[in-house]
Amino acid sequence: MEEKLHLLFDSGFIKSYGNMEPVLGKPEKAAQNPLFRNDSRKKTGVIPQNDPWKYQIYCSYPNIFRDPVLRRYRCYYTVLLETEEGKAGTKTERGSGLITALAYAESEDGLHWERPALGLVEFRGGRENNLLRLYAHGSSLFYDYSEERADRRYKLFTRDDRNPVGMCVAFSEDGLRFGDYIPAGIEERIIGDTHNFCSFDAEKGEYFLTTRAFSNKNRLVMACSSRDFIHWSGAKQIFRGDTPEDQSYSMPVFSYAGLWFGLVSIYHGGDMDSPLYDKVECELVYGTDRESFSRVVPHESFLPLGSGKDAYDDGCIYCAAPVEHEEEFLFYYTGGNGKHTGFKNASLQLASLKKSRLAGMAPKDRERPGRLTTLPMPLKGQKLLLDSERERDGYICCRLLAADGKVTAGFDFQDFDRPSEKNGEWTLTWNGQKSPAVPGDYMLEFTVYKAAVFRLKEVWEA
Repeated sequence: MEEKLHLLFDSGFIKSYGNMEPVLGKPEKAAQNPLFRNDSRKKTGVIPQNDPWKYQIYCSYPNIFRDPVLRRYRCYYTVLLETEEGKAGTKTERGSGLITALAYAESEDGLHWERPALGLVEFRGGRENNLLRLYAHGSSLFYDYSEERADRRYKLFTRDDRNPVGMCVAFSEDGLRFGDYIPAGIEERIIGDTHNFCSFDAEKGEYFLTTRAFSNKNRLVMACSSRDFIHWSGAKQIFRGDTPEDQSYSMPVFSYAGLWFGLVSIYHGGDMDSPLYDKVECELVYGTDRESFSRVVPHESFLPLGSGKDAYDDGCIYCAAPVEHEEEFLFYYTGGNGKHTGFKNASLQLASLKKSRLAGMAPKDRERPGRLTTLPMPLKGQKLLLDSERERDGYICCRLLAADGKVTAGFDFQDFDRPSEKNGEWTLTWNGQKSPAVPGDYMLEFTVYKAAVFRLKEVWEA
């Protein structure tokens, strides 16, 4: 069976529309949140002496994937550690007595996590910790399916915070024990104190890095590429916010249905009287390639900040690239319950969403029907499945137009078989027929009332 996916908010698939606008899907946060916490010091500054992770006071920038070898979920994330020097009052990282490090956790089911005592790194007189590297900042780590060499199957990109600070790569056979750092040769204007996210683009056969630079005190998302993961291209801007209140902080990326998506963390600086001042939200951006990204819905959170006194994510959210699980995206993220520049407890959290519901189109004025017409597409007997949702008194109708705009006989609105279900995916038919008897290029014209349309799927059955 062959499939082809079209996301209906994508302007590259739309010929015209009226009274319609993009809408975001709504990821559902897991009832088990937080999955694990790095909050030993809490807000009192007191460290419980029986806490095995008592010197890890913050976590961020998660990288999570299901390992095909271990058949377990693996999580690699940045932590801040309180040093002996910091405890004694000596200033280290940014004058705070803290250093960065790369830490590790694993899980059988993606919900219950262990932070194993690895015995790899000595810190404050002991090795009973889950650390992989000290002074590793904003690390990205992934399993490279394309790599033929077993000793380079796991790839690490990080900023080494030791003097001189620099961007580096390293390789591993087991995802725990990495070789020496190799300088990545990234230009100096790339600050790198962010999630330096890396992935492999199988279509182009190259590695892709998103990181950060500054311009007039505004944060920019920058990108580099590499054929061998060691030698990297010059950096170019692929996304930026509009104002000091709207700064792009970090941006893991992923591809789906022929598009690229970014989970951009937006830092709100500027207006100190704003309720969002010094907080970090997560928005969804997209592009037809990796060269530039635009917001799906401007200035609307994709993963909203939490609320209430018990929320662990009411101040900052930094999302990982999603894990694909059957028909869902699993969005793991670290949430902080304080502002960006202040002390905050942090935790790993999870939200999930059907893949087909990343974003769609719905009427702008919900009291009037909207209309949307696709570009011509060849119909040769394949099934067309629409993923949508509607209110109780809402409806969706569809008709087929020939390439010249004329209505196809037998495939008008009055011939359309409306579904009985309010939500989900269903096959488009007209009086029981899934497509015209004569193959050709046809446009789909939708009328949508108190409803939203998300994804169209073409299916060719054997």
